[in-house]
Amino acid sequence: MKYYKQGQLLCYIGTWIPFVILVTIFVFFYGVYIQTYLLPRIRQEYIERPVVEINTYLIQLVHINDYVFSNSTVVITILLHTILILFIITLIRVVITLPGRVPKEWLNKVEGEINKMIENEENMINFHKKGSQTSTSFSSEIDDEQRLQFNTKAKLELIDKSGHRFCKNCQTFKPKRSHHCRQCKTCWLKMDHHCQWLNNCIGYNNYKLFNNLLCYSWLLISFIMITYSRCYYDTLNSFQSDSKLFLVSFTFLFCCFLWILLTAFTLFHLWAIKSNITTLEYCENKPRQPLQKSALENFVEVFGINPLIWFLPIQPNTKPILD
Repeated sequence: MKYYKQGQLLCYIGTWIPFVILVTIFVFFYGVYIQTYLLPRIRQEYIERPVVEINTYLIQLVHINDYVFSNSTVVITILLHTILILFIITLIRVVITLPGRVPKEWLNKVEGEINKMIENEENMINFHKKGSQTSTSFSSEIDDEQRLQFNTKAKLELIDKSGHRFCKNCQTFKPKRSHHCRQCKTCWLKMDHHCQWLNNCIGYNNYKLFNNLLCYSWLLISFIMITYSRCYYDTLNSFQSDSKLFLVSFTFLFCCFLWILLTAFTLFHLWAIKSNITTLEYCENKPRQPLQKSALENFVEVFGINPLIWFLPIQPNTKPILD
């Protein structure tokens, strides 16, 4: 770990505190939901059911099907844990997937363009000095200071002509829509933002997974809020202990609050995908060249061309747009 080598182990541990808080919140919701709502329903409908009634259903097979498939407890249990498993898989993938560094092939291509521009400039100077088109030795005619000036001039011309950007922190070029993250100390492709809750940057390679995570989170919170509303209503209208009343009320109201935040956040990123704009570009509020693409093309650029993986925690195999 680079933080450990630099004697900054506490700083490294501190970066994971928001992620631990996020996981703790979902574990809390799951634990309270299971303990105060789902387990009592399972205990009431299956464990405490009279033996005579169970034997009756075992004898009459048709009634077994009606009993099992019409029971909402089974459906709730299956749906809850299906969404939860997808959420956990996506959460792990978003955390461990890097947003995407600037490819070395692209950097070598840009460096080659700069060297070619410098060489043309040197050839032109030597041509005027010697009256010839080529020069056998540049070092005899061009000193290091002049070559440094040519390098700077070539970089500026390349920025003006191609629209490439130069990162002062990394001291290298970066493609359009790439940004330097101060926390990661790296330039990422199509960087959207640095998510403190996930302790990772969100960029080209994990933006689709991040949106999947938002959708799964919204579905999970919505599912808990809708099904738990019955427990909240029954608790308010029954003579329960103060501790259970507080726990159920706090869980339901906090769930409603998170649902509002997640709804707004998810809708913003869906709008950003439709508009082909990142969070950083939206916050910068700078005029940029409009991209002539339809909403479907912008959606496919993020989620891929295969509809089968759009709503699964699978990153599409697409190439980044560098120029």
